[in-house]
Amino acid sequence: MTERTGTSKLRPRARLIGLIGEDLISDEPVAVVELVKNAYDADATHVTASFSSDGSHLVVEDDGHGMGLDTVLGSWFEPGTLSKKREEKSPKGRIYQGAKGIGRFASARLAKSLYLESRTNPNSDGVTVLFEWGAFDDESFLDEIEVAWEQGGSLELGRGTRLTLAGLRKHWTDDDYQELHSRLSRLISPFQEITDFVIELDVPGHPELSGEVQSPQLLAHPRYQLNATVDAQGFFDGVLRYGGAIKKRFKRQKLGGAGESPACGPFTTEIRVWDRDREGLDPLALQLGQSVTEVRRILNDYSGVSIYRDGFRVYPYGQRGDDWLKLDNRSRQNPVLRLANNQIVAAIKISRDTNPELRDRSTREGLVMNESYDALETWFKEVLKEIEAYRYDVRPHRQTEAAKEPLFEAFDIRDTVTQARTALGPDHQVAALITQMERQVNEGVERVQEVFSRLLMSAGLGQMVDIVIHEIGAPIGKITRQVTVLEREVQASSDPKLVQIIVPMLTSIKGWLEQLHNLRQRLDPQTAGKRGRATTFDVREEVEDTFRLYETILASQMVTFQIDSPDKPVRVRMARAALGQVLANLVDNAIFWLVRSKGSGQGGTIQAKVETRTGGFTVTVSDDGPGVPEEDRNNIFEPYFTRKPNGIGLGLYIARLVIEPYGRLVYREDGPLPGACFEAIFERGVAL
Repeated sequence: MTERTGTSKLRPRARLIGLIGEDLISDEPVAVVELVKNAYDADATHVTASFSSDGSHLVVEDDGHGMGLDTVLGSWFEPGTLSKKREEKSPKGRIYQGAKGIGRFASARLAKSLYLESRTNPNSDGVTVLFEWGAFDDESFLDEIEVAWEQGGSLELGRGTRLTLAGLRKHWTDDDYQELHSRLSRLISPFQEITDFVIELDVPGHPELSGEVQSPQLLAHPRYQLNATVDAQGFFDGVLRYGGAIKKRFKRQKLGGAGESPACGPFTTEIRVWDRDREGLDPLALQLGQSVTEVRRILNDYSGVSIYRDGFRVYPYGQRGDDWLKLDNRSRQNPVLRLANNQIVAAIKISRDTNPELRDRSTREGLVMNESYDALETWFKEVLKEIEAYRYDVRPHRQTEAAKEPLFEAFDIRDTVTQARTALGPDHQVAALITQMERQVNEGVERVQEVFSRLLMSAGLGQMVDIVIHEIGAPIGKITRQVTVLEREVQASSDPKLVQIIVPMLTSIKGWLEQLHNLRQRLDPQTAGKRGRATTFDVREEVEDTFRLYETILASQMVTFQIDSPDKPVRVRMARAALGQVLANLVDNAIFWLVRSKGSGQGGTIQAKVETRTGGFTVTVSDDGPGVPEEDRNNIFEPYFTRKPNGIGLGLYIARLVIEPYGRLVYREDGPLPGACFEAIFERGVAL
């Protein structure tokens, strides 16, 4: 058999142009956006996208530097050209947005043919080119397609480029035009980085969408607004506004934990927030002359967190339905504190220079999901928490509609009140009384819901502990017996090397089993059947048991603790689990904030002090961590308020409810250590 060798050349089929357009361009509005970006790259100050009255043609015209014949033949006739890749900026100094040269693919996606006209100045010879995309079929090879061009001749065009896309492949609907307007209105950064580039849209029959593309007036009237900058070390400067007035300034405030810095690099953000209930939107709708329904529709279209790089939006972040930060899931876990995606219109500003690892995916839609991408998510949420905390502080605390249990639907009398006000008139005395009654019923239901949620949580905790206590007992017993048998067999072995290796390992296993056994004994009072049972015990023993629960994490983080108590035992009679739950919450919080402020493994101190008082006792837990910011001290015992990144905000709230039958839980500003200090006061029903 004769062997053959040689070389050959790849010959792409002409249909590759259409295939690439379909893969790189997800839809028609994105294709138009790409053509607008090309106009920006051409140093245009003005670009217009005009649709014909019958919807068959689209003309995109700009006043940029235009193209001569050499540029057309060397760029448009070279798919994948390096012309923009060699130079990062345009002659005017603009950072190229269409760096991969896919304008021709966008036009192929939009229409059956493209008529290109361009001129570098009013006195130069113009260039015209006709691309019949239908000729780029399945049968032909790319190098076989001939494209007609002409230089000179009459050309009704000054300086710039005009693209006429004939035979639009898609029938554009009203929703499509609205979507295009929305995309174009958010294309340019709201940080006013670009002030010399105007986009205009002309849609026959839609005067509301025609003219200079601008954002809806509503977006200029948020209830809350935060402008912030996060530097490379994780320090944060910002200004928070409420109702347009400055309410708070942030200066060099550290975000994240000690020693943590944003791997994504520095960024700037602007967050605008609305309350979407009628109380929040009625005044705004009246001010703008719109209905609440229309206001909500606009928020639905524009809400989300967009990313802008070097002045232009990175698609699809901030697109309707693109909750890339999973804000809705975060809000469902804590609806009172956390903001949902449809309440926010936000922008994040990055650049290629300062955020080099935030790179485009190969599809040009979105960023590569790497460490820098994850860091951008994390650190933006750190900033978002600042505006959430302020909103929580100034907004009435009540359950959202989504948070209500079906059990309480029978108490919803809104329809009845509406009917009464309609029938009697809003000023009628009876209607006013019914409205007042509705408010009182709602307040009562909200309080009952809070207690109901606490009872469910407490009951669920007891049941879970029951299961753990029951299920862990059998395997611990079996392992203990097997270890004993194995230890006996090893010691009877005549192999000294085996004894030398295995016996220390068995000793370690027995130690770990003892820890599990002690933990099981420690959890026993938390079972559903024993949680409320009063027993007699020494308070110091319970404090010691609580720290023993955390001894592994305390040791790993180099956190030391100290327990001070009277020489004589402080014996009380109460539900031991109640004291344990309060203490566990305080110690757990202290450990978290020590690690957060000092850094992992960097130590810290926790001090617990037991004191007697008339009719009972107190336990004070303090630490040398960051403490509770003054502005948060009125909220820390409220349900769902938290500063922890993934916290639910129920720990201190439940601890306060648990202690209520016996006394109270308070925050002290005069603690023995410089950080946080909580005092649990037990003054009722605990004395022997």
